[in-house]
Amino acid sequence: MKIQSAAVYTYERIVASLEAYRLFNPMTRANLQINRGLVDGEFSTAAIKESDGVVFQREFPVNLANYLAVMSQAANLGKPVVMDMDDDLLALPIHHPDRVKLNYAKAQIPILLGMVQAKALTVTTPYLADLLRKYNTNVFVLPNFLDDLLWHFNPPQVEPVSDKIRIFYMGTVTHVPDLEMLKPAFRALAMKYPGRLEFMFYGANLEFAESIPATITNCQSETFVYADYVKVALSQKANIAIAPVEDIPYNHCKSSIKFFEYSAMGLPGVYSRVTPYSLVVEEGINGFTASKIDEWIDALSQLIENPQLRESMALAAQDTVRREWLLSDHAHFWPETYAEIAELTTPNQAAIAAYLPVLEDITLHLDTFFRKQEPKDSDLSWHLQQAKQGLAEKIADNDVLHNRLDILSQKNNLLYTELDLVTKDFNKLFHEKANDDSIVTELKEQVDQLSVEWIDHTRQIQALEAENRVIREGWDASKLETAHYALSRSWRLTRPMRKFIKFFKGK
Repeated sequence: MKIQSAAVYTYERIVASLEAYRLFNPMTRANLQINRGLVDGEFSTAAIKESDGVVFQREFPVNLANYLAVMSQAANLGKPVVMDMDDDLLALPIHHPDRVKLNYAKAQIPILLGMVQAKALTVTTPYLADLLRKYNTNVFVLPNFLDDLLWHFNPPQVEPVSDKIRIFYMGTVTHVPDLEMLKPAFRALAMKYPGRLEFMFYGANLEFAESIPATITNCQSETFVYADYVKVALSQKANIAIAPVEDIPYNHCKSSIKFFEYSAMGLPGVYSRVTPYSLVVEEGINGFTASKIDEWIDALSQLIENPQLRESMALAAQDTVRREWLLSDHAHFWPETYAEIAELTTPNQAAIAAYLPVLEDITLHLDTFFRKQEPKDSDLSWHLQQAKQGLAEKIADNDVLHNRLDILSQKNNLLYTELDLVTKDFNKLFHEKANDDSIVTELKEQVDQLSVEWIDHTRQIQALEAENRVIREGWDASKLETAHYALSRSWRLTRPMRKFIKFFKGK
């Protein structure tokens, strides 16, 4: 099946770097029609009908209601669904800023659900592919490439910028911990070459920079649009680039983007000796890699002292990118991969067998939980109809009903808190036991234990609803009161899970 168009769902309102690298730029270069499902923050499933397939990215399932709407529409129309991942988001480092941004404990299960339910995953590296195959057996590697229609290749800056050698770093605040590990190297170099160095950190404002006895320039990015970012990057004047990352499994999943971009800027680089860079750096030829602090100091010292080495290394790096890593030479990977996915007849067998039964068991208990907390939509319609008929004699019973509803709402809040704790426990257990063959058994035991508690709460709610039912039969719900009821906190809080349950049960 040939894929000529795709409905694309991301979590950004603009085409930032991640969307540009992974979706929009390669698909555009491959002449794939892109139908955006999110435009200026406005969500719609209309793009799915106009497309041959659906592609969503990373964190999109965190908005559970939108995600379920996309999956439901795609299933109804028979459109293949692909999830793109460029990080192991189920293993964010404890200090990663996205743990706060994503409300990490609650975000993991929707992301996991997206990976399991997608027909296939596309990822950036073989290392990440190996990690994510336990969630989806259909994993395809689509590497990152440099978009040579946006980037050009600057000539190396051999001579010092002004009267100083400028050591340049470009990256977001998520990489501040990576830079902090080089603090001893920065101080040692500043003392080794007094007055000769300038450290420029673009995008990551370092609090410790004041402790380095050298010229420090902290620059914050004024744009998040990727095309604008490229222009800013190419305008920078520097001599040497650095790309430190901690040697942890999470970072081994990353790609070599900084090598591509620094090379285009005409900068020789020193990179951490981890998987993304060890795959592209030829030691001492097109770059240096380093692990220990003294290795960083030695590599940077060589580049500081030798302008000819800076030039030859920068030119060699550019040659590597031109030969192997230009998007114009590899954009065809995207439509070819999507077409291969569309033709798959084998579902995600391993993941479905291992994980979906557990999720289904949990959802069944949640189904009982949420159904018993809230009246059905038909109940609300009934209230509105009764209001229109003007049964004024029952208005006096409103206060009684509201008292009952307040009690129910309080119980709802307690149960919702308990649900949150259950989710966290499940997430912790899942992550700890992900590679254990007994995961299903253990999780089901946990579910069975929790079901006893759910049943108890359900009985309490049923008893409370029985009391409410007598009052509801004669209640004249005015439009104002009905609107207040429909917009209650518990109704809003549980709306995404009602859609989740409905989708999971195939209703």
